[in-house]
Amino acid sequence: MGTFDVGVVGAGWMATDYHVPTFRDHPATRVRAIAEVDAERREAAASRFGVAGYADADAMLAGEDLDVVSICTPPSTHESVFVAAAEAGCHVFCEKPLAPSADAARRMARAADDAGVVTQVGYLHRYYANSRKAMRLVEEGLFGRLVEVRTLHHSTAPEQGWYYDPEVSGGGVLRDLLPHTLDVYFDLFGEARVERASARAVRDRGGVEDAGDVTLAFDDGPAADATVDVSVSWSQPEAFWRTTVVGTDGWVAFGPTEMEGEVAGRGFAFEHGDLPLVDVGLARLYGASDDDPHRERLWDFADHVDAGDRETSAPVERGVAVAEAIDACYERSGWT
Repeated sequence: MGTFDVGVVGAGWMATDYHVPTFRDHPATRVRAIAEVDAERREAAASRFGVAGYADADAMLAGEDLDVVSICTPPSTHESVFVAAAEAGCHVFCEKPLAPSADAARRMARAADDAGVVTQVGYLHRYYANSRKAMRLVEEGLFGRLVEVRTLHHSTAPEQGWYYDPEVSGGGVLRDLLPHTLDVYFDLFGEARVERASARAVRDRGGVEDAGDVTLAFDDGPAADATVDVSVSWSQPEAFWRTTVVGTDGWVAFGPTEMEGEVAGRGFAFEHGDLPLVDVGLARLYGASDDDPHRERLWDFADHVDAGDRETSAPVERGVAVAEAIDACYERSGWT
């Protein structure tokens, strides 16, 4: 096992709550620097973690001999940071969305391919224990011929103002929330065509949509004959998501905490990927869970870096496919 020096770009809550602590905890990585344009946040984060602080990514790359760059900044900045990091020979983890357009995502993929670096886009849903278990059941074909797949992902409205500026965010809720679901669907069923899409503003969000619905079509694979729909919005006081897969031999419904279903007439229930310790009638008791998908995705990336394995769960090429689908959603919906 090697030791890889990490630089984190951005000092918001995602960086300080997850990226820096998680890379510090992994046995193969150590955090050396943070780049942040806001001087107050930069100084606070650098002092808190005892690392060097830089005003931007270029200065950090020039001042440090880094192996890994982790990007936690608004989408409009992703391409320039990603490409600079790849050209410097750094492996790159980039928060979703990979880019505000498919064209930008394709340029990023070319830079990574030319440099031969390990990449991963920060999709989250696949790293919940329930998701992993449900995805395995679907892959094993336990539900028979699929009839319907549906995801509801409704979140609180973001507090950061850049989400509502399409020049920075690349769009609204479709660009923000849909990538998590597309990542899981593409993994299970292959890449899809966007058959129908709608986008709307339930509240005035400054020019971006805050609700949308998408229907996907798969030409082959296990979902070729299924209806596949996703609904997303920034509408809830507390975020929730739930995916339901229905087949001829059973069904499963899962979210971050609970999972339930039926296979061949036999029901099952899980919490955080675990069966109940006690299951008596309507009473189910579960053990304590340490399910931490943020940590799992970052450690997964670090493990691939350590192994020199470019085939991460969601490499930059997956980000390109997701960006292309989201561009198609905007085109189909007529949202501008």
